[in-house]
Amino acid sequence: MTSPPTCFVHAFLRMWAIAHIVHLTIANGHALDTPWNVGTVMAALGVILRPDLAALVVAMAGLQLVDWYDEMPISPDHWTLLGFGNVALLIGVALSRTRPVNEAVARVFPALRLITLIAYSAAALAKYNETFTDPVLSCATAIADRASYGLAAQVPTDWLWFVTVMVVETSIPILLLIPRTRRHGVRIALAFHFVLSASPAFGVVDFTAALFALFFLFLSPDDAGAVLDRIRRVTSRSAVARDAQNHPFVAATVAFVVLGLSGHVVGRVGTGVTYVAVELYFLGVLLAALMTWRRTATAIAFGRIPLATLPVAAVLLVWVASPYLGSRTTGVFTMFSSLKTESDVANHLFLPTHHLTGWQDDLVHIVSSSNAAIDGAARNDIAVPLLQLRLLAIDDPELVVTGRVDGRLVTFGPAAGQEHLTPPGYWEGKLLWFRPVPVGDRLFCSNS
Repeated sequence: MTSPPTCFVHAFLRMWAIAHIVHLTIANGHALDTPWNVGTVMAALGVILRPDLAALVVAMAGLQLVDWYDEMPISPDHWTLLGFGNVALLIGVALSRTRPVNEAVARVFPALRLITLIAYSAAALAKYNETFTDPVLSCATAIADRASYGLAAQVPTDWLWFVTVMVVETSIPILLLIPRTRRHGVRIALAFHFVLSASPAFGVVDFTAALFALFFLFLSPDDAGAVLDRIRRVTSRSAVARDAQNHPFVAATVAFVVLGLSGHVVGRVGTGVTYVAVELYFLGVLLAALMTWRRTATAIAFGRIPLATLPVAAVLLVWVASPYLGSRTTGVFTMFSSLKTESDVANHLFLPTHHLTGWQDDLVHIVSSSNAAIDGAARNDIAVPLLQLRLLAIDDPELVVTGRVDGRLVTFGPAAGQEHLTPPGYWEGKLLWFRPVPVGDRLFCSNS
């Protein structure tokens, strides 16, 4: 199979770099929190300007992985998706040290496509549960109402939202998998995720930015070229875009100062400006893709997956299966699904849970706590796996939690007469994180 043209590879790398910047800047200047965050943003800006430099690509990918590891066990889905993708990219560069970076990156495109399908399919499958398909309790209903500022509640068909989400999310990986429908699946996916991220009341721009880059890989070079040509025609008319191209170093410096400092200096205003800029980027890519829809283009072959990247896909498969196997339940691409796999409250319609450990089975039905967040959540009648309380006690050694375990009232804490929350081992503390489980009538929509 011939390698895609350089412009195709560079376009992906720029979109991939934007996804890194969006994550590190959209949340009130997160870009300056740690040295590796600063380095990631600087490297990502460098990739946007010079995607042909392998050192910048390696720096961006490597520093992101450092931050991902540092954040663990708490790490959002989109950062996890970028993490798996960056491991594949680094493998590609390592295997092709003597080749130009565009050839090295193009070599792992099939692996990145596979990673996308695994993660996205997991998110779609998680929606097939009793709670998500209940119009009253579904996260789809809650999100539609929130994103529309209450207007969605006026729609008389209460099942519309969860059916739409399930149909579209199920269709996208299928369309991307079939060669003849691949290019159409990309456009449907772009439109769907633009709509999801468009409302400032429900901001998921981080995940959308990562997906926009990955969906781009399912276009053929001809199709992608048509999209890029359409974008160039519009941006060539912009004096700002021309100045940025003519003075790239100045543009990169200004961008870093604005993106890195705006959230710290002016708070929500800076974040709002970044959010608007990101939405305009999404809209531009979407419109360019839609305006080239009718153009005849060949389907891109999925490509041969390098053997060295197969372990990455295998680990990702285990990662997304974690809830069903009794392991971690957050950051595993089950977001906004209301999926429950814990103990006797599992709610998936057809996927079985087969816990290989007891981590999800030892549930503590919360009564009260010294931690304000846990104490407040107790009013929603929740349960938390005991291991999660042990994880929380690492950072809060004085944590006291009273709850029911197998019907008996137990108080956990450091004092005499209380059951001690023994800190878990290093790798348990680094890899495992569990969501609260609603066990009463007051359910809530969680992003995990």
